[in-house]
This record gives sequence, C-alpha cells and structure tokens, in this order.
Amino acid sequence: MIKTKNNKNYIAYKFYCLIFLIFYLAISTTGYAEEVNKNQVLGKTAKARYAVEQAWEVYHDAALGGTLASPAIQTKLEMNLHKSRGLLAEAYDAEDSGDTKKLNQMIIEIMKIKNEVVTESREQKKR
Repeated sequence: MIKTKNNKNYIAYKFYCLIFLIFYLAISTTGYAEEVNKNQVLGKTAKARYAVEQAWEVYHDAALGGTLASPAIQTKLEMNLHKSRGLLAEAYDAEDSGDTKKLNQMIIEIMKIKNEVVTESREQKKR
C-alpha cells in the first residue's frame, strides 16, 4: 500500500515536471524568436536613421564650407535629403505594421540617397 502510494506520487511528480518543462520551452522559445526578429528590424531602422543623419552632416559640412560643386547640385542634394527623411518615416510605419518587404525597400532607397549625397558632397568645386 505504501509502495503504491509512493509510486503514484513519484509518477505525478514526474508528470508535473514534464508539463512544466514543455510549457517553459514552448513559451521561452517563441518569445525569444519574436524578440530576435524584432531586434533585427529595429537594427535596420536604426542603421537607416544613422545613414540619414550622416548624409545630412556631410552635406552641411560641404554647404557651409562652400565646397559644393554648384547651386544646382546643392538643390538636388537637399531635395534628396528631404526625400530620405520622408522615406525614413515610411520605414518606421512599415516597421510598426510588420511589412518587412516595404521596410527593406525603404531602407535600400535611403542607403542609395545617402551614398549619392556623400559622394556628391565630397566633390570639390571646379575652379
């Protein structure tokens, strides 16, 4: 009688441990994966924001230094910089809605603009 009771308690104990382990692994695994995906997306928008800031800094240095190649280029670069800010806002919206395809498109466009602005801002005036 005592042995049977101990066996039942032991089996019940093992059963509860198994259930706890299953719940623990199921919840922590899905939560972790979701967090990793969220961090990857946040990392993308942070890089895009940094790219926009960097492009503005390089442009301002060139504009204030008077080293931009021409007023037409200055106007073009400034329009592109404003466009990159708009794209960044769209990227944040895409991030909030979970639209990774649109987010990636916005970030690619932002990086293209950044590269163009940095390259053209470093071109010296032709004297």
